[in-house]
Amino acid sequence: MKRKIIYALAGVTTLLSSCRDEFFETSPATQITTQEVYSSVDNIDAVLNSSIKYLLENSTSQDNPGLPAIFLTHEVMGEDAFARDGRYGFRDSYPYRDPFDNTTRRCLFFWTLQYTSIDHANNVIANTDEAGGDKFKHLKGQAYALRAFNYLNLVRQYQFTYIKDSTAIAVPVYLLPTTPNTEPQPRAAVREVYAQILSDLHEAERLLPGFQRTVKNRPDINVVYGLLARAYLTREQWQLAADYAAKARADYPIMTAQQYTEGFSDVSNPEWIWGHPQIRTQNMGGSSYLAYIETTPYTADAQGVNIYYGYNSIMPDPHFVELFDPADIRRSLFDIATQPSEALYAHYRYRKFRNKYPDHDGHIVLMRSSEQLLIEAESKARLHDVAGAVDVLNELRSKRNLSNLSAAAYSESQLIDEILLERRKELWGEGFRLYDILRLQTAPVRTETTETFVNDLGVEVAVKGQWMTKFPDGTALSPNSKYYLFPIPLNEINNNPNL
Repeated sequence: MKRKIIYALAGVTTLLSSCRDEFFETSPATQITTQEVYSSVDNIDAVLNSSIKYLLENSTSQDNPGLPAIFLTHEVMGEDAFARDGRYGFRDSYPYRDPFDNTTRRCLFFWTLQYTSIDHANNVIANTDEAGGDKFKHLKGQAYALRAFNYLNLVRQYQFTYIKDSTAIAVPVYLLPTTPNTEPQPRAAVREVYAQILSDLHEAERLLPGFQRTVKNRPDINVVYGLLARAYLTREQWQLAADYAAKARADYPIMTAQQYTEGFSDVSNPEWIWGHPQIRTQNMGGSSYLAYIETTPYTADAQGVNIYYGYNSIMPDPHFVELFDPADIRRSLFDIATQPSEALYAHYRYRKFRNKYPDHDGHIVLMRSSEQLLIEAESKARLHDVAGAVDVLNELRSKRNLSNLSAAAYSESQLIDEILLERRKELWGEGFRLYDILRLQTAPVRTETTETFVNDLGVEVAVKGQWMTKFPDGTALSPNSKYYLFPIPLNEINNNPNL
């Protein structure tokens, strides 16, 4: 019996008519057929634009601000960030209770968001004829990249890493637009999902040369190279990972120390390869991605008490702060909230993310050249090229006000550890931590802090840090735990007998 899949696209008309924003200058269409939608470059472009906005902005609740809700969940499931006790947003993801429970709305949201985005891409791929010329070809290439991006995320969220067991069943693969009569698919093996990811990315690689985007939210050839680097890194195909990472970051210089202090909130940053610009009305205000992770006060009240915008739910762990060299420009962005009456009192604040005051219209980062540099450095180190890896790593260190490392001072394993530590420091808050925990088959080390500070009243007070150091069943955090994997939602299990 055929059943309706929960993520089936309600209709292209709905997609077009529900996404309106002057920033992207789209022209919503109503009451048009599928054939008409895909009859022109402008229409297909509008579909893709709306699809990207859906993935980044669609929300079922204030604590699910689109794809960034998944990024934030990844961060609090590690050790370098924690959710403030009792604060709205990610307080249940931090102790591995949500989305581990397959009955929660968050569990359903994560699955539905990404599979709906896949269906959007499938519609463009199925209905766009590249024979129409370069513009059609470029739009189809972007759809392949978007589909691959979603499947690459899903296969790393719903199953253990490729190297652990490539035959383990992961997630269903759909390559055609869904309808009420679509036959629900079984879960494909990890290696089958990766084969599709690589096929899509190489197809995008073929289609996208010559594409010149006007907005950085569109996946271009550099984005495709970066996604290939991520995929090959997880598959431990080190040479391919290094090669594609180097190609991805070409023409995207590492930001300077000064630029690092300006806040991660604008796609004009020279090292952002891929990012999503948005205006205030698009980013869900105080419950946006940046408002959850931003800890910078934007004003003070009449008594001089710091005032924050948004929920400010996710904090850096004090032990994470200790990882930074005093000379590191990133270390200068940490301080402790010392006013007893302010909302973040006794927490470390980290001014990495700042939500573009006064309008709070910060942009979402999706790929940076620093990430690609670290993929290249790690891959070279694992290929036994210690000198080459050190040279690459020093490119980043010099832009963070750090001295160069010497290859002679490191063994291969020591250098790999140094690079992995640099990934934690550089990419904090951007959604990579859970992926690395699963890829490396490690466990977070969560330790309560004993650090203290003197508050504005001259009283010595304990700094706040990790408050949940075990799994929900009381066991110690361990590698390859079921608690790291997202569950298939109960609704989907009930509607798809082939799972």
